[in-house]
Amino acid sequence: MTATIEYVRFETDDPTALTAHREELIDLLRERYGDDFRGAQLARCEDGSMLDLIVWASPEAARRAASEMPGDPRVQGFFGRIGAVHEMRHAEVLHSA
Repeated sequence: MTATIEYVRFETDDPTALTAHREELIDLLRERYGDDFRGAQLARCEDGSMLDLIVWASPEAARRAASEMPGDPRVQGFFGRIGAVHEMRHAEVLHSA
């Protein structure tokens, strides 16, 4: 199984509100995907856009979550703060340290 990084760069009108709802999202990812969810980082880029990096155990888990999570009403506090999505990609992890 190959670990996969989900990379999403997007806009938000309220980074503070988005971040406040982040833990709800992380809790649900852990609950729903168990060991397939490896971890996540949320960052703000120099241009003000947001960057979400999520590490998954496999590309299948990443694709499944990408299709299921945005529509889940339990995490609309987070997803409802996302504006324009500039880029969303999945990448195979070749090396970790």
